[in-house]
Amino acid sequence: MTSGLSVRAKAVLAAAGTVAFAIALCMLALVLALQHNLRDSADLDARNAAVAIKGQLGKTRAMPQRAYIIAPGAVTIKDASGRTVTTHTTPTDATSQGPTGLSDLPAEPAEPVEAIEAGQPYSVSVSPSTTSVNSATGLLLRQAAPAAAGLVLFVAGLTWLLVGRALRPVAAMRQEFTEITERDLHRRVPVPRARDEIHRLARTMNATLDRLHRAMTRQRQFVADASHELRSPIAAVRAQLELALTRPSRTDWPAAVHKALRDTDRLQTVASDLLLLARLDAQEAPPKAAVDLGALAAEEVRRHPGALTMDQPTTAGDQSTTAPSQSPKSGDHLTKTRAQDPPAVVTGSRVQLSRLLTNLADNARRHTRTAVSITVAVRGGTVELAVDDDGPGIPEGDRERVFERFTRLDDARARQDGGTGLGLAIANDIAHAHGGTLTVLTSPRGGARLLLRLPRAA
Repeated sequence: MTSGLSVRAKAVLAAAGTVAFAIALCMLALVLALQHNLRDSADLDARNAAVAIKGQLGKTRAMPQRAYIIAPGAVTIKDASGRTVTTHTTPTDATSQGPTGLSDLPAEPAEPVEAIEAGQPYSVSVSPSTTSVNSATGLLLRQAAPAAAGLVLFVAGLTWLLVGRALRPVAAMRQEFTEITERDLHRRVPVPRARDEIHRLARTMNATLDRLHRAMTRQRQFVADASHELRSPIAAVRAQLELALTRPSRTDWPAAVHKALRDTDRLQTVASDLLLLARLDAQEAPPKAAVDLGALAAEEVRRHPGALTMDQPTTAGDQSTTAPSQSPKSGDHLTKTRAQDPPAVVTGSRVQLSRLLTNLADNARRHTRTAVSITVAVRGGTVELAVDDDGPGIPEGDRERVFERFTRLDDARARQDGGTGLGLAIANDIAHAHGGTLTVLTSPRGGARLLLRLPRAA
């Protein structure tokens, strides 16, 4: 019923209704207390009148033929056998008739008492008067109702003014917020000075705008970098094809096609990485399947048979250590050590985790001098996967920056070796999507260590 009302109107209705309800309760309690007291007083007056009448009827002297009863209410007189001798109604309030009892004075409009014999025992009952109760209750309601209505109106008006003043900053925030577009996310809503809920709301809105601004800035930079990364191989392919067409007879067509295919592969790799990043940015939950990181590491080793030496585990239990090859061969070497018990099982997407491991291994293979080692270990409720190389390492000042998209610490070498600058960014996003972390450390072998930590599956 109040869904279409404003906050201001709802506050006024709530305050006025609360005050009206409280006044009604107080009035009810006051009326009940007043009626209780007046009824007790009327009962006492009736008992006193009955005692007085009974005392006068029991006198031994002869009663006059006509006597007058002055009592607060109706009087019923019964003889010893229980027979009603007479019943008289005295509408006159006892509080205005003076002494209560029998009298030979005509007390208008008292009723006459007949057929009463002196000296006989009688029982007398007097009904309490309700006149004073009704009069007092009506007077109280007539006097209190206008005052209560005035108080409710006063509270409603005061609430309207106070709530309007309190919501004034909200109106200013709303006006400013409606004018903010994607082109001016640097603008912020005004923050009121009062340290209240509206102040906290304004700070929360500004914090949200800060995150949106950073996300938009990152997105624009990402689009610009992606455009640059796609434009370079496209321009290279176009230049090669134009050069071949201008000199078709002197063109080494197999070499030209080979170069075009290489640039096309680079385009395909960048497009695939961009699609994966788009899915990760959408925060799609990875499938909940059991994945053995040790098995993934073994598969990664088998994918590089020409540059692989397989070392046996040097320890068992919940830890594993790396035993690098002592006689490195020419080219890249990938060694892998893992413990068989307990299994290094995590929950997530096997495809994404395999991509993560491949990116880490490819990054290490591009920078190592002799060999790359992969270590899988179970430590309590965490599974650790470390990829070590013996290359130049990563300076501490760049260990956070390497996870940014299109970041290359050695741009020339990375482009020559086919890196897109997205491998570590993708790996970091996959790690966070699986509730883990990816950090850069110094390897015991002198190069870089990329350490992945994931929660172990129950």
